[in-house]
Amino acid sequence: MANFLLAWWNAEALGGFDIADLFAVDREVSEDMATMFTYLAREEDAVYPTDYRGEIESIIKRWRPEKV
Repeated sequence: MANFLLAWWNAEALGGFDIADLFAVDREVSEDMATMFTYLAREEDAVYPTDYRGEIESIIKRWRPEKV
Protein backbone atom coordinates (compact mmCIF):
# COMPACT_ATOMS: atom_id res chain seq x y z
CA MET A 1 0.00 0.00 0.00
CA ALA A 2 2.84 2.39 0.81
CA ASN A 3 4.30 1.95 -2.68
CA PHE A 4 0.92 2.81 -4.21
CA LEU A 5 0.46 5.95 -2.11
CA LEU A 6 4.02 7.14 -2.60
CA ALA A 7 3.86 6.59 -6.35
CA TRP A 8 0.64 8.61 -6.44
CA TRP A 9 2.27 11.37 -4.39
CA ASN A 10 5.46 11.59 -6.48
CA ALA A 11 6.54 8.53 -8.46
CA GLU A 12 9.64 10.19 -9.87
CA ALA A 13 11.07 11.01 -6.45
CA LEU A 14 9.63 8.18 -4.35
CA GLY A 15 9.44 5.24 -6.75
CA GLY A 16 6.76 3.80 -8.94
CA PHE A 17 4.11 1.23 -8.24
CA ASP A 18 4.71 -2.32 -9.40
CA ILE A 19 1.37 -3.88 -10.29
CA ALA A 20 2.65 -7.15 -8.78
CA ASP A 21 2.47 -5.40 -5.39
CA LEU A 22 -1.26 -6.12 -5.52
CA PHE A 23 -0.43 -9.75 -4.73
CA ALA A 24 1.01 -8.66 -1.37
CA VAL A 25 -2.14 -7.01 -0.02
CA ASP A 26 -5.38 -8.59 1.12
CA ARG A 27 -8.49 -8.51 -1.04
CA GLU A 28 -10.11 -5.60 0.80
CA VAL A 29 -7.06 -3.38 0.32
CA SER A 30 -6.68 -4.37 -3.33
CA GLU A 31 -10.35 -3.51 -3.92
CA ASP A 32 -9.79 -0.09 -2.31
CA MET A 33 -6.81 0.44 -4.60
CA ALA A 34 -8.93 -0.54 -7.62
CA THR A 35 -11.53 2.00 -6.51
CA MET A 36 -8.84 4.68 -6.46
CA PHE A 37 -7.52 3.65 -9.90
CA THR A 38 -11.06 3.94 -11.27
CA TYR A 39 -11.65 7.30 -9.58
CA LEU A 40 -8.38 8.75 -10.83
CA ALA A 41 -8.94 7.44 -14.36
CA ARG A 42 -12.29 9.26 -14.54
CA GLU A 43 -10.92 12.64 -13.45
CA GLU A 44 -10.12 15.13 -16.19
CA ASP A 45 -7.24 16.67 -14.24
CA ALA A 46 -4.58 15.13 -12.02
CA VAL A 47 -5.73 14.59 -8.44
CA TYR A 48 -3.29 14.21 -5.55
CA PRO A 49 -3.97 13.40 -1.87
CA THR A 50 -2.93 16.87 -0.70
CA ASP A 51 -5.51 16.86 2.10
CA TYR A 52 -3.46 14.04 3.62
CA ARG A 53 -0.03 15.68 3.37
CA GLY A 54 0.82 14.92 7.01
CA GLU A 55 -0.05 11.26 6.64
CA ILE A 56 1.90 11.01 3.36
CA GLU A 57 4.92 12.64 5.00
CA SER A 58 4.72 10.04 7.79
CA ILE A 59 4.68 7.25 5.18
CA ILE A 60 7.70 8.82 3.47
CA LYS A 61 9.60 8.94 6.78
CA ARG A 62 8.82 5.29 7.46
CA TRP A 63 9.20 3.77 3.99
CA ARG A 64 11.65 6.16 2.27
CA PRO A 65 13.73 7.65 5.13
CA GLU A 66 16.58 8.41 2.73
CA LYS A 67 14.27 10.91 0.96
CA VAL A 68 13.58 12.99 4.08
